Amino acid sequence: MFEKIKDFIGLGKNSSMQDEVLEQELGFSSLGKFNLGAGSIGPANRTDIDQNFLNDMYKRLANGEFNKTVVSTVPVICVDGRTRADGTRIDGPSAAGGSLTMVYGSDLGNPEAQTEKTELQLTTEIINTLKQKGFETSVHGDNHSSCGCGACAKARDVYQHIANNIDNIIKLASQYCINISDEEKSIMVKRAHQRLQQPNFFHENRSSILKAAQENGANYEELVSAHNELGIALNTRAGTTVDRAAIRAAFGPQYDIFVVDAWTFNSAAKELINSDNDQSIALIAKAIAVQNVATASVLGHASLPIIPIT
Repeated sequence: MFEKIKDFIGLGKNSSMQDEVLEQELGFSSLGKFNLGAGSIGPANRTDIDQNFLNDMYKRLANGEFNKTVVSTVPVICVDGRTRADGTRIDGPSAAGGSLTMVYGSDLGNPEAQTEKTELQLTTEIINTLKQKGFETSVHGDNHSSCGCGACAKARDVYQHIANNIDNIIKLASQYCINISDEEKSIMVKRAHQRLQQPNFFHENRSSILKAAQENGANYEELVSAHNELGIALNTRAGTTVDRAAIRAAFGPQYDIFVVDAWTFNSAAKELINSDNDQSIALIAKAIAVQNVATASVLGHASLPIIPIT
């Protein structure tokens, strides 16, 4: 499903000068090109960066200069670029919400899943399933909020974003060789609507989801400081992730990146369902991708570029 990415051209309307540089000179598209990006995190809202440094970071990132080897074949940590107080992170592939991306992806992409279950129950089940299979799992918070993971804190908003903006999400996904059929789209949108209408599916106390994951074996990281992410690294190099510490060391602490290790989505899907059906596996993998795009759009600004690493 994640074949080599070839085309990144096409100037979106209402593009800023920075968007034109991204499209014409560097070949990268921003969320705004797809009418996505409802959040605030992105280069347009920053005054502490040097554009030449930033462009150099994008190019070196796309060339795979900052990729490093990882062991796990499923998402472990969140796309969040922040670190723990000591400057470190758990080592592993990244996706929106860390291991929670598999909770939401398996929910959105499994038409036969039991609809009466809650988010809390699904989290417990998925984390336990992964633990029994020997996979490391992880969630995170931060030191200044009750639920410091945007993918978790805004899970309802992400589902609403999928329900309202699925065509734009699919347009972005298709540009990066993730092709979602009308039938697959219908399944995801139907499930999103079901969960939004289901009383008490989304727990009012968002930190309880993080706690449930921890109680069932997930590691926990408390992240610190502010969001400095300036792009989304879409990594399709199997067995690797992006070394964000190396980026900060090269350019400065204010230069950071969201990391989506898309190569893990298919292997994660295989571990989440009791089926050898390739179609079912592909649907879960695509639902994980949709949850990642929707989360990026809820949290990220329209100026946030997507940097493919092939």
